[in-house]
Amino acid sequence: MLKLMNLSTYNYDLERFNFQSDQITKFLEKHNMDGVELLNPIMWEESILPKGIVKGVHLKYYPTWLDFWKSDKNELLRQFKTEDIIEQYYSGNSRKVMIQHYRKEIEAAAKIGVKYMVFHVAHVEVEHAYDYNFTYSDNDIADAAIDLINQAFEGVDTDIELLFENMWWPGFTMLDKKVALRLLNEVEYKNKGFILDISHLMNTNLYLKDEKEAVQYIINTVKKLGDLKNLIKGIHLNSSLSGEYVRSQIRKKEKENKEFDLNPLSEEVFMHVFKIDCHKPFKDKNIQQVIDFINPKYLIYELVADSIEQLEEYIEIQDSACGKDVDFLHI
Repeated sequence: MLKLMNLSTYNYDLERFNFQSDQITKFLEKHNMDGVELLNPIMWEESILPKGIVKGVHLKYYPTWLDFWKSDKNELLRQFKTEDIIEQYYSGNSRKVMIQHYRKEIEAAAKIGVKYMVFHVAHVEVEHAYDYNFTYSDNDIADAAIDLINQAFEGVDTDIELLFENMWWPGFTMLDKKVALRLLNEVEYKNKGFILDISHLMNTNLYLKDEKEAVQYIINTVKKLGDLKNLIKGIHLNSSLSGEYVRSQIRKKEKENKEFDLNPLSEEVFMHVFKIDCHKPFKDKNIQQVIDFINPKYLIYELVADSIEQLEEYIEIQDSACGKDVDFLHI
């Protein structure tokens, strides 16, 4: 098992380490980490992040993308209000920009020499992130994702593991075994599996009371996947008990009688999603049951902190929850 942490090539992450490779390496060594799972690999530079510490990459996720993929301009304008915002959100105005972006990320992952790539199969319109009245079904989103992935990987010469990550928005939530099977059977790229995000699975149950209850919910859910459990190659470890907040937002939205007008790129929308999925450390030692049950190749501490001091605190909290055994499982 490789013990990793999330990191990006964005300035807000790298400036904590003064953009110095040796500071990142020392931080990883201090916390018994084997490396990082990297977001935004296109901007990777070996002078800052040596190949040896980047074990996986997290491919880009467009939270709201299905209508763009379907070239439904009227629906896009209804949601985004202006063509400028649409182009800003997608960095272009045709589905080709998405395909090209993923191909660049895959090429970067191959250049770095990572072991795996993570892909979200999910979609949500901004308004529905508040009211949970989703437009598209899991299968609708799986259809489009399979089409996108197959086009992005067409002709790509690499054998890096492609791992589908569960989300709480419609798509691949890990609650429906049939959707998981479709991804395995219809995505034409051969080397594929799954990554279990603990918080995302917790977010599918708005009535969890505590982490101990969450552990049982996670184990029971994964058991329903049967033999597919063996294809869960990694765990994103963090905690989310946001059900009460989500229920309050749904009630608030039901009482309002006005047109929804929040910009998908607004700070308010970002903070709302962050309150649902805040990437806080998992504290309950029962999480060891999940790690033992899954026995993943990759255990990624996927945490978001305000400072390097807070990040260290979060890592230490999860280390305590996971137990000392994790420190001796490195390969």
